[in-house]
Amino acid sequence: MKGLLVLAYAVTNLHPGAGRGYGIVDLPVQKDQLGYPIIFSSAFKGPLKALCAGEAISNSGRINCKEKPECCCLFGSEPEEVESNKGVLNVLDLLLFSVPAPIRNGFVQLTTRYLIERAKNIFNVIKDINGYTGTLGNNISLLLDEKGNGEVAEIYNSETKIHNFGGFNILNSLPLFNSKLAVSDDKRLIDRSLIVYTRNRLNLLTKVVNEGGLWSEEYIPMGSIFIGGFIIDESVSNNYCEDASKVTCDSLRFLSYFSKIFHANKVSEDVYSFYLNIGGKESIGKGFIKVFVGV
Repeated sequence: MKGLLVLAYAVTNLHPGAGRGYGIVDLPVQKDQLGYPIIFSSAFKGPLKALCAGEAISNSGRINCKEKPECCCLFGSEPEEVESNKGVLNVLDLLLFSVPAPIRNGFVQLTTRYLIERAKNIFNVIKDINGYTGTLGNNISLLLDEKGNGEVAEIYNSETKIHNFGGFNILNSLPLFNSKLAVSDDKRLIDRSLIVYTRNRLNLLTKVVNEGGLWSEEYIPMGSIFIGGFIIDESVSNNYCEDASKVTCDSLRFLSYFSKIFHANKVSEDVYSFYLNIGGKESIGKGFIKVFVGV
């Protein structure tokens, strides 16, 4: 068993939907048991499968495993296949780590101690099963390390400590990351950073909202950072994995194999990146993330 780390950056606002809500927002984003935003593994895996498949889609709307066996190797066979095969890639949740928040002289990335500890769960597992960390792991480790004394600034009328960092080479390429991280114990500050849109469905002839055509949607703001991972299970016996069987025992070799399937851009010797749509809404310019994969 080996692993790959994932760091995702929200290029636009995101709506990984949780279905119809019962609060003040009609369509909230997915949240964990404490009410923090999260992108569950199923909501991450689906877009990955779609990107992998490209145009190799069957009449039933599933991956055509004969045309794209590498996709069915990674994610498992489709329901219509005669023989069921588990995929070699286990997709973990994308955990929200931080959101951009305003301060008097600009902005910072805002997180909480809970979000830091939650992300450590995935980071430590992948670090332990690989036995080392590479470029991406070192960047993530800097984010998760214990914080010393920081300067105090006001965020949403709450005094919060802000820490300045150095040593980031991957994260520094992100437009809304400026090496400043605010750490709070107040979940309400994260809630304040979420965006609620009110949308409507107009009758194009009368320019009047249709009955039932007014609703609200919740979004995670652009610039937010997520941490996740993939677990590579080399013990899986999959008929579609002839090419992958030689690389699943080594994280770096599997990373190279993975990058070719997804046509990812090479960021460094052990980090690749690509773009993905999460939660739909691409027709209104929402849902795009930049995904970094490495060790």
